[in-house]
Amino acid sequence: MAHVGVLKALNHLGYYPDAIAGVSIGALIAATYSLNTDWYRDLVAMDVSGFPVVPDLRAPDMLDRIRNFAIAGRELRALAFGWGAGEHTVDWGRSVIRELTLGKDLESGRVRTHITATDILTGERVVKTRGNAVDAVYASSALAGILPPFKDGPHLLIDGGYSDSSPVDLVREAGVDCVITIDPGQRQVDQSPKNGLDVFFRSIEMTHNAFSRSRDKEADLVLRPDYGVSVGVLDFAHKRRCIAAGVAAVRRAAPRLETLLTPVCKNRQVVSAQ
Repeated sequence: MAHVGVLKALNHLGYYPDAIAGVSIGALIAATYSLNTDWYRDLVAMDVSGFPVVPDLRAPDMLDRIRNFAIAGRELRALAFGWGAGEHTVDWGRSVIRELTLGKDLESGRVRTHITATDILTGERVVKTRGNAVDAVYASSALAGILPPFKDGPHLLIDGGYSDSSPVDLVREAGVDCVITIDPGQRQVDQSPKNGLDVFFRSIEMTHNAFSRSRDKEADLVLRPDYGVSVGVLDFAHKRRCIAAGVAAVRRAAPRLETLLTPVCKNRQVVSAQ
């Protein structure tokens, strides 16, 4: 959610992207920014009540611990006999995406929008610039083991971060002058994983971070928000903290932004939201 703060702060400084690329949660934010003029208000107020719960098996209260063990059991069964812990939330999740993107197609956005997903059958990146925004965003954010893949013709699509978490090349090919990427990864964590699901997400994040660092070298500027605490993949309790961290990242980079975004390209930058 740091991407929300970054975009808000850039706009406040007078910088508006001509194109935007989004991956995973960044796909939701990119599409909402492009298609919804009330993007900031609606993303801040986004309903997160239906997202899968990560069980805390070390809760100090015995009743809470028992309750979390029950949640873990249900999630394990969902993974073993279905698509994952979030399978029952698909309809709810798609309705949230639809509300945020106003049910529009990607090509109707005010800026050029690129959404990426991963074809689980081939491992290749699939790029969406046209068509139903709900389908594109869902596919880009369908975490393996959590949400079912999205069937799209010959493709079976899952989270875009598995194939490319920083698609700088897409926005370079769009012909823009300056590319800014948002790297939401956490370089340091202040607590140990609580359970196997935490380890699973942490390992994915480490892989994404390593790949992102190599891709980010192609960008003109990389913004790395500092959250101050460890924030899990599905931890939306820190949503406002993450947004504030995005704003702070832009403020720290303000001198560099002013130098980079000269009058020639002030309105020609691209934000690549991971």
